Amino acid sequence: MSSSPHIKRLPLIVLLFAAFAAPIEANEPAVSRFRERFSLRFLCDYNFMMIKNSKFDDEPLISNRPVDVGIGFGYDSLFTLFGVSWDISWDFKYSLPFTTSNGHSKSKAFSTGLDLFPANWWLAANLDYYRGFTQDLDNKEDFFIDLTILDIYFSALYMLTSNGEFSPRSAYFLDRRQSKSAGSMIVGGRLQRNTAEDNDGVLNYEDNKRAINSLWANLGYTYSWIFENGLFCNLWGVTGIAYGRESAKDDNVLLPEFDGKFAFGYIGEKWAWNIILLFDYAPILYSDIKEDKITAAFKILTVRRF
Repeated sequence: MSSSPHIKRLPLIVLLFAAFAAPIEANEPAVSRFRERFSLRFLCDYNFMMIKNSKFDDEPLISNRPVDVGIGFGYDSLFTLFGVSWDISWDFKYSLPFTTSNGHSKSKAFSTGLDLFPANWWLAANLDYYRGFTQDLDNKEDFFIDLTILDIYFSALYMLTSNGEFSPRSAYFLDRRQSKSAGSMIVGGRLQRNTAEDNDGVLNYEDNKRAINSLWANLGYTYSWIFENGLFCNLWGVTGIAYGRESAKDDNVLLPEFDGKFAFGYIGEKWAWNIILLFDYAPILYSDIKEDKITAAFKILTVRRF
């Protein structure tokens, strides 16, 4: 009995399908761009900041700036320099005044940042402003402190072992699509200026002011897990240490730091969103003073590409 010609051609059809179907998945880039070059960003943060200074009875000072809202934009291939495409992102966030808690001082705050992404680099310039803290005393009336803190820094982080398979932008800026789970070691540094002005004179600052200039070295690791239907999650941990100078007292300053993040989100064809949990611990050690600064936040980011 002779075989049907359709049956004879079946193995050939299977081989042709395998030959054309397999390379599609194999050749899919690990990190890909979107067709749209412009993205609009909507941000909402719930924040917590605490400062504990050994010269103030070891009682923590707490900022009351629960909710920040903001807007930003991103643009791919803004210009080419050294044969590398430079992409940009900019954000501005402001603390909503009517979200402060009753019985606490109304902290004023805003934050703005500019990020550039040449190749495997993440370059950032950031400014954070806080004013108004509360000392929460047990069974006593809260003590309001007119303390202003301004942080300005320029940082450069390099994804040392990304090998073209990982991008932090996919998890934290939502302007890249990462197709498979991967991570990278992080190395880099930062130049920072921290100024504080204590108008109530309760902290041990010279003339109620303090300014610290510091140079950092940073090392860490990050990894993203990629799931079906555009879902992902990321863990990020970077530790750093810095040498600095306190200008008023001309003292040497030691500044260790730990920055931890967790992100979970979704990237679609036009829209993307994520939620981020952030924790940052930075003690400051100089003279006979120890000051601990803890920053925590729950962040929501929504991105629309055009």
